[in-house]
Amino acid sequence: MFADVNGIRLAYSDTGTGSPVALLVHGFPLNRSMWDPQRGSLRSMGVRVIAPDLRGFGASESGPPGPLTMEQHADDLVALLDVLGVSEPIVFVGLSMGGYVGFALWRRHPERVRAFVFADTRASADTATAREDRLRIARLAEEFDSPQPAIDSMLPRLLSPHLRAGSLPERLVRGMMAGSSAQAVANGQRGLAARVDSSSTLSTIAVPTLVIVGEHDVPTPPDESRLIAEGIPNARLVTIDQAGHMSNLENPEAFNDALLAFVETARE
Repeated sequence: MFADVNGIRLAYSDTGTGSPVALLVHGFPLNRSMWDPQRGSLRSMGVRVIAPDLRGFGASESGPPGPLTMEQHADDLVALLDVLGVSEPIVFVGLSMGGYVGFALWRRHPERVRAFVFADTRASADTATAREDRLRIARLAEEFDSPQPAIDSMLPRLLSPHLRAGSLPERLVRGMMAGSSAQAVANGQRGLAARVDSSSTLSTIAVPTLVIVGEHDVPTPPDESRLIAEGIPNARLVTIDQAGHMSNLENPEAFNDALLAFVETARE
């Protein structure tokens, strides 16, 4: 399905009719299909599940050239909720870049959120070294007109070392990354490099919050999730065994157990 949002066509799936409404926000450079192991489980408990492709990713249009900022993504999501007639506050579930978008959304539209799930993400901005690496990959993606520089740089670090090459999670992640355009990779990396430090945002988050992290997460190690959980009043931290940065794909059973139990409490 598509919606006209802020001058672009945004692709999304919208299943279920219950409450609360869960908004599932993917990581970089992926798309909404990364949430397939969660969508059915949430729907079966009577939750309406909306999973968009963020601007520039999956089947969504990119719009004008330039960095894909977390603020733009946040505004797009609120506009999508408006188009879909969702007026009640949502349960925001974001993994990695999706978490960065969640912080931006809270700063800009806090009234739209009833609960947060931050998975495998961090509140801090990039270091100077990490920022330069993102900009380097952006240049290479444009130079070779391919997402391959991002795949080569990121894929070896995304998954737990216990997963063998060619495993289902590895194939899924590789396929999503390969399906991204070179321009989405470049603009996405520039937007990520430009994101602000959200550490000071944590103490302002006044809704129930679950923080999830894979025990072998390399890009956003467990200590980063611990800082998020300690910074948000009454947040809960869950570590997923046998999982890396893509904990929802690597150990979906454990991830779903934590997610569904938390969403159930958001009904209260």
